[in-house]
Amino acid sequence: MNAAAPRFRLAFVGFGEAASSIASGLREAGFDSMAAFDVAADREPFRTRIRQRAEQAGVTLLDGPEGLAGAETVFVLVQPSASMAVAQSCAAHVRPDALYVDLTSLGPTDKAAVGAYVTAAGRRFVDAAILGSAPTSRHRVPIVAAGPEVGQFVERFSPYGMDISPVGERFGAAAGIKIVRSVLAKGLEALYVEALIAARRMGVEAEVLQSFCAFLDARPALDTAAMLVRSHVPHAGRRADEMRMSRAAVAETGLDPLMTDAIVKLMERSAASGVVEGSGGNQPPSLDGALTILDAALAAAPSPARS
Repeated sequence: MNAAAPRFRLAFVGFGEAASSIASGLREAGFDSMAAFDVAADREPFRTRIRQRAEQAGVTLLDGPEGLAGAETVFVLVQPSASMAVAQSCAAHVRPDALYVDLTSLGPTDKAAVGAYVTAAGRRFVDAAILGSAPTSRHRVPIVAAGPEVGQFVERFSPYGMDISPVGERFGAAAGIKIVRSVLAKGLEALYVEALIAARRMGVEAEVLQSFCAFLDARPALDTAAMLVRSHVPHAGRRADEMRMSRAAVAETGLDPLMTDAIVKLMERSAASGVVEGSGGNQPPSLDGALTILDAALAAAPSPARS
């Protein structure tokens, strides 16, 4: 390790939109002495864009991973598929007392594997995940973080307005929150796309959107989640019938009902799993109770063959 490396309070590995947004926000909050290493900085069209971002955020660009030796904290913000390769090429250059914060969107198993590699190399690893839009919220974007070093992560960056929520010491916990939350966020995105295109082709786009938004606005989001999951237990079979009609209607517009097909299959799976019998045909009194019944029924049901 290069003992003479310039000292930085924070170094980024990967300096794309998310990293530069966080860096510019931290800079405005009074956090200085930042650097970044990005392999794409050696080629166009990325070179010009990265250099512009670094200049605007007051970030020093490093020529290679050796420069990470001067950083007190390292934020890794690269493509998920590159996370392990980055750890293998960069961890040895990071100071043993520095924090290695992996903010990539990996799944929990892969993030835990990266954490195991980094800690085996004698470095201090933090599993972290961004739960929002960094370009919109910059350094204040909500972040969940896991690992034994989370307290130090919070201590170093919360004074500058970073919104960091500890979620335990197990590597992969933060990544799991991010990935499963994405099922909800991206699932809603996909549902809106399919339903609203179908509604537009039927000439009822405004009415569908207005009525559904009124449904969403009628109660807090947590209450809506509980209501839907609780009522799913006794009514999945009836809702499967309704969704078959919805699937036919979407298909009649000429749109492939990808999401609607998936909803039919999920409703049919729940109905066939025995949840009605497990609940006595009644709505469970709580979200936790409904999830317990569903989880047990689905665990006991035969797994479908996968191609």
